[in-house]
Formats: sequence, C-alpha cells, structure tokens
Amino acid sequence: MGTVNSTLAAGPWDGFKTVWASFEFNPQCNSSRGCTHVFKGVVYHERNYFTKSDVVIKKQHRIAKLGDWKLYIYRCTTGQRLASKFIRHLQNNHNISQYKVRFVKPIEAIIDEWSSFTAIVARFLKFKLGKDEALLIEERLRGKFVTFVTDCGSGINREIAVLAAFAHFTYHESGGELVVCNLQGVEDQCVFTLTNPVIHSKDGNYGDTDRGADGIDEFFQHHVCTVLCSNLSRPSGDYTELISNQELPPPYEELFPDGPPPVP
Repeated sequence: MGTVNSTLAAGPWDGFKTVWASFEFNPQCNSSRGCTHVFKGVVYHERNYFTKSDVVIKKQHRIAKLGDWKLYIYRCTTGQRLASKFIRHLQNNHNISQYKVRFVKPIEAIIDEWSSFTAIVARFLKFKLGKDEALLIEERLRGKFVTFVTDCGSGINREIAVLAAFAHFTYHESGGELVVCNLQGVEDQCVFTLTNPVIHSKDGNYGDTDRGADGIDEFFQHHVCTVLCSNLSRPSGDYTELISNQELPPPYEELFPDGPPPVP
C-alpha cells in the first residue's frame, strides 16, 4: 500500500497513445446495481502532468482481471456505432441536426498502487482491493445525471422523445437483433452524453443485464412511438391497445416548436 491511488499506463484514449490515472481515496458513489464503485480522478496524457482530463475510475465490487470489463466496453462501443447512424437518420429523414447522441469511450487500466486510506475505506464498505486489479477509466460527465430511458423502455418525460426514438432505431437498424436502452447520462445544449447502456439481444451476448428476447419485448410494451419513429420496424405482435391507453406522444410541433433547422 502507498500514499496515492494510481494506475499503470493504458490506452489509446481521447486521441492520446497512452494515459495513466490518479484518483481519490474513497468512492463518490456506487452504481445503481451496487456492484461498481466510482472514484473521481484525472488522467495524465503520456506522462505529461500539464495535460490532464477529469475522469471517473470504476472498480468492480469483486477483484476484476484484465478483460472483465470487456462487455461494458462492448455495450458502449455498440451504442456509439448505432448513435452515429441515428444522427444521420435524423438529418436525412427528419431534417433535424441540432440533436446529438454520443457514448463515452471507456478503457481498462491496471492498478499500480492502492493508498493505505483506501484500504481502510474498502474494509468499511466490504470490498476487496487486488494487486494487478483491472479498473475502468471513462470521462467524467458534467451536469445532472439522469436515466432518460430505462432498461424496460420507460421515459422520464416527453422531452426525451429523441432518445426514445434512438432506442427504437437500434432495434430497426440491427434488423431486430437488439435494442439499446437504459440510456443514462447528461444533456447539454441538445447533446446527450451517455454511459453504461443495457443491450437486450436475441443472442444474449451483452452481459448479465441482457434479458434477451424477453427484454426486447418488454421494451416495446412500454415504448410509445412518436413521429421520430416513423418507418421504424417493431417486433411482431399487437401492442396497439396497450399504447392507446398511455399518454399520447407529443405532436411534432410541440417537440420542435421552432422547427428543425436546415441540414448544414
């Protein structure tokens, strides 16, 4: 044990070949599922103390090995790939260009040194610290952290119609193989930055939160389509009665009262 928490060099990340992280002694919070501890920290770019970025360091409750974060990273990269296609879909089919959806790009890093103080915190919170333990580095999100669309398709309010349509779009774009949901993160000037999504897939390849075809069906039982879902495919089955009993989706003019700006 030492005096600081730090990782070995990892990368590439954020345009840099290698970075390494230093982070606080005690976790700021735990994940909603209670299996991840989140620390505030900074990364230094290629051992340069004058070039750094604010990040969070995530630690699994158990001692993770290199590769144990693979599915977490895979969900984020899958979400980003589909988000890029969705932005083009909004521009080409709805003449909307002001909204952006992006996912963080996390990387794994190996612990270099745990501080003695964190060892005390770990005993109190009943988690273990491991030598050569694998941690996750991702950018620190600024602003109010919100779950905009849950893993079963519910939304917090009518202002998240864009993200609800994105979740629906992922089903359509994947040919009905999956749906990206549990869309959580922050919004700043129509840019949604998201982290740690849930992906339900027919093959069940996206980790413990992937509920397979049942998860996809449950999503569409709660999802209410808007005009942004026009021409997007849905699973076979009749959900008309269920949808008609929910609050009607807002009209296009209410979603975008000033009208969509022209595509640049």
